[in-house]
Amino acid sequence: MKRIIPILFAILLIACSSDDDSSSMDDDGTVLGDSFITAKINGNDFEAIPVDRGVPTISAELDENAAFFSLVIAGIDLFENITEGESIIIAMTGVSFDLVFVGAEVNNPVDNPLELAFGGGYAPYETGGESNVDFDTDGSSGFLRITAIDKEAQIISGEFEYNVENPDTGELLQITDGIFNNISYTDD
Repeated sequence: MKRIIPILFAILLIACSSDDDSSSMDDDGTVLGDSFITAKINGNDFEAIPVDRGVPTISAELDENAAFFSLVIAGIDLFENITEGESIIIAMTGVSFDLVFVGAEVNNPVDNPLELAFGGGYAPYETGGESNVDFDTDGSSGFLRITAIDKEAQIISGEFEYNVENPDTGELLQITDGIFNNISYTDD
């Protein structure tokens, strides 16, 4: 998981497109609609909403094969200067995407990783300046709960909470009150 965050952040910045292309935009470039990711990071607000500033801010991808699936949801909260921000990544894996339904919940520590498992990450981002640090799920606590899913339209909503740790310093951050709402996902 340590190397996933910078890779996903780069993919979000370079390759992905906004997930809510059918919505119109208001005067400041914010996409109108109800697709978002919000949370508190050590009590501070995080909010990723579709914004057209040349950089996609929400992305989700489902990868399925005969043996397992992974669903990765990522959001970037861009600061005024788009060269700074922070990202949250939530990843769910399991033996079958059929296990993902309204009410499905995964709790850390995971009892049976062959059924469903989840992990998450957090990364502050700044171009130039100090090196960026990735925080990974410590696996000690947290949950991921699916509150809505439409597999035909490929839209998912849920709630999450987990702790992340800086692998170099041991610094812990609490990600609480997490919600991802009406996130469109693509399949690989």
